Amino acid sequence: MTLAPPGSPARTAAPARPRSVLILFVLPWLLLSLLGALWALATPIGGSPDEPAHVVKAGSVVRGEFVPSSMIAQGGVLHVPAALAFEYQQSCFAFLGDTAATCAPEFAGDPGAIVETYSSASLYDPVYYLLVGWPSLLSPDEAGIYGMRIVSALLCSFFVAACFWMIGSWPRRRLPALGVLIGLTPIAVYLLGTVNPNALEFTGGLAIITGMLGIVLHPDERLLRSRLALVVVASALVANTRGISPLWVALLLVVPLVLLKGRALLALLRRPAVIVSIALIAASALFSAWWTLSTNTLGTAPTTGPEVTPTAPGVGLTPVQGFFGLIGMFYPQLRQMVGILGWLDTPLSPPVYYISYLLFALLVVGTALWVRGRALVFVVIMALLFFFLPPLIQAAYVTRGGYIWQGRYTLVLLMALLVSMAACIAASDRFRRREEAAGSHRGLARLLRILPWAVGALWTIGIVWSFATTLRRFSVGYSVDWAEMVEPGAWTPPVGVVPLVVLFALTAAAFAVSVVLAGRDRAPALTDERS
Repeated sequence: MTLAPPGSPARTAAPARPRSVLILFVLPWLLLSLLGALWALATPIGGSPDEPAHVVKAGSVVRGEFVPSSMIAQGGVLHVPAALAFEYQQSCFAFLGDTAATCAPEFAGDPGAIVETYSSASLYDPVYYLLVGWPSLLSPDEAGIYGMRIVSALLCSFFVAACFWMIGSWPRRRLPALGVLIGLTPIAVYLLGTVNPNALEFTGGLAIITGMLGIVLHPDERLLRSRLALVVVASALVANTRGISPLWVALLLVVPLVLLKGRALLALLRRPAVIVSIALIAASALFSAWWTLSTNTLGTAPTTGPEVTPTAPGVGLTPVQGFFGLIGMFYPQLRQMVGILGWLDTPLSPPVYYISYLLFALLVVGTALWVRGRALVFVVIMALLFFFLPPLIQAAYVTRGGYIWQGRYTLVLLMALLVSMAACIAASDRFRRREEAAGSHRGLARLLRILPWAVGALWTIGIVWSFATTLRRFSVGYSVDWAEMVEPGAWTPPVGVVPLVVLFALTAAAFAVSVVLAGRDRAPALTDERS
């Protein structure tokens, strides 16, 4: 694979046309936001992992309470509207897959009355909560919680759509766009419609790695500043989501530089725009580090349920035991990265997992066949980080806190690995020659035309099936027949079960189509001029 020096005029971007902005950014953003909003409506209050704690934290932060007044066993003591604190009581079905959401009591009283409650997230960095918590100021009740979910979906979907926009400036963008789509596993889309900083962490991380890949693989003087701007914004937000998030930011910024030779790397680092960007990212990381150290965020054990903090399994194990223990849990962790929804009480149907594994395998095989040189070294490093870094982090925590790592915490590394493989395949000379040879082979050319649509169709089937499975679990229980979802007595989401499933299916299909269209290699707004 041949790499041009950063900032060289290898490609020239024509002025953006409205049609390209619509296809590459606006349409994917709106459709993915709608998918997140629909899943927000399909999830009962208290139905997503750790959401009561995050809702309470958001409600307190936007009212000026950034740190708790005191600490108790369940977390920090905070003061929020009564309807927000009541979400703990509405999580009666948490961890109980066959218990429907109908067990949740109705709130009675003044929803806006300020009460004392608690949150295991009370010491977390306030940035995410400031961004998503403001709907509770307008409506301090269940509507405000749904509003926070939808705002979070809009925010996180923005960064995914920005990935498609950045990929739109690449000369070969079909595979990278599909790589982003494949990374949107059912649990990733599900978390978009919840109040949880984990969603901003992995979507912002995806924007960081995509921006960096654009800078080093497809340098363009006219696009450098806009790419850096997005990388800076995403890095600043991701660094301030969770205590460990600055580590992800550092890795996603630094590892792609392996793709550059020494002279090209020095030329990039000397650019004024890059120096300013590094300074801004460092400042945001310093704020995150200051907050984490001053509040001892990483020193507090998280709750795993709506009421209490049970002792996690593995407390007292040595770091070595913790490391190899999580290595041995790799497959269960991978299943969680695809989707075990609710409070880890809603496994998906086996074909959904098989679809995701097949799509992952396509990128792995493509990497083995066509990626060589520095690009292969880069992908191998990303794969090693994906596989070994979570066990190393768990090893440092296991003695005192036990096994606390969940698959969704690794989504940021999984997404980065998938888009990295797709980008390196697309940029490789071997793959380019294969595509050119396909032009004279009718069958192969037809396969390459069909492949993006097949990936989009498989992704749509998997995501819709996951949505329907989760809705059934909340409506009547995980093991109950599908038909019972529409029977009297079942829990019903705000717009009804059938309309919600139909609308979600149509939106998912439209989003997949928008990704395939955004991934066409001939962009209306771009020309490819080699100097």
